[in-house]
Parts: sequence; structure tokens; C-alpha cells
Amino acid sequence: MPGTYNPAEYANLQVSQDVKDLFEYIQRYKPQKLDLDTKLKPFIPDYVPAVGEVDACLKMPKPDGSKEDLGITQLDEPALNCEDKTVLELKYVQGKNVVRAAPVTVDSIEHADKKPKEISRWINSVQDLHKTRPPPTVNYSKQMPDFDE
Repeated sequence: MPGTYNPAEYANLQVSQDVKDLFEYIQRYKPQKLDLDTKLKPFIPDYVPAVGEVDACLKMPKPDGSKEDLGITQLDEPALNCEDKTVLELKYVQGKNVVRAAPVTVDSIEHADKKPKEISRWINSVQDLHKTRPPPTVNYSKQMPDFDE
């Protein structure tokens, strides 16, 4: 069989008897045949984007034949339910239990009188944020001493 060990190829080596004895161990070796149980596990990545459908990176060429820079010069991701950056900042501060020294900047909505859905969406997101905020009370394990004493 090609590729297997052939002792005749190494019989004429000018080596000591100890080394020749080592070559005999090659012929004596019999590998074990093990049946390994194969367990299939699903691949679940740590980060799963949650902004709509995954882009299949299939780009249709422009009808006029001009160069397509989408995905190279401009981010090419769907942005269906983007969260307001102010709400994201508040969630970060709330999660860290940090007292802010600087006030939070709140972006304005241009022509807000014509966009009631955006206003109600922002109000609902801030309300949801406040629902998850921990209560502002502290429960002590021992009774605090009276200040007058």
C-alpha cells in the first residue's frame, strides 16, 4: 500500500543497533480503533443582530451603471426600530448606578407637530426605562440609631 511504512527502505541506514531496534517498534504498533460518539450541537452566536432581516449582501446594480458605494462609504444595515440615543444613554447610566454630573442632552424632533408617532414612541421608551429602574429606597439590615441620642 503506498504511503505506509516499508522497512526495506530503511534497512541500509548506517545507524547504531539501538536505532535499528527502534524501527522494529514501528511494525509492532497497532492503532486502536475507537468509536467516538458524535454529538451535534447547534451554533448559537453570542451576538445576534436584532434590527430586522439579515442583509444577504445581494446588491442589484444601478440601472445607469454607476458605481455602487453602499456598504463601503455608507452603512448598509436595516434600521427598523432604532432606539433613541438619549434612552440608550439613560439605560447605560441606570445600569451603572452612576450619578450624572452633566445633564443629559435630549435631541429634538423637527416638525414634531407632524410626527405624533415619534413623540409617543419616545415617551413610551422612557416610560419603559423608568419601569425597570430600581426603587429609590434602601433597606438596612440593622435599625439605624436615632440621631437625637
